Amino acid sequence: MMKKPVDTKETEQLCYQYLSALERGDLDTLLSLFTEHALVYSPIFGKCSVESFYSYIFQSISDRAMKLNNILSGVLKANQVALHLSYARSVEGRGPATIDVVDLFDLTEDFSTFMAVTIIYDTAPIHGDFISCKNAPQ
Repeated sequence: MMKKPVDTKETEQLCYQYLSALERGDLDTLLSLFTEHALVYSPIFGKCSVESFYSYIFQSISDRAMKLNNILSGVLKANQVALHLSYARSVEGRGPATIDVVDLFDLTEDFSTFMAVTIIYDTAPIHGDFISCKNAPQ
């Protein structure tokens, strides 16, 4: 069986839909971009379900604004794509802060849906924002 070639426009559109849903706090749209059992790998919360993670993020973080710096496609793994972002936000009433983030996505074989996302950033400057947060994702 021959694999579908990478459709960069389709993958790029999926990435823009993700960013838009994340910035708006649109959980239903965001969840529709992931497979049913997709996982998030977070540097603070570890491995958790997409629904648990983003539900928590939408409840705990306000004033989300993202600046897309780049979309990077996998070379060794064609079904991976990464977004490099500058992410401004406020965590549970704290002042706004901006962090540089890389969201690394694993895509389905047909490149139409995300199967997982690994979130990469330096947690040291913001770790304290989450230490006292209630209802952290599991």
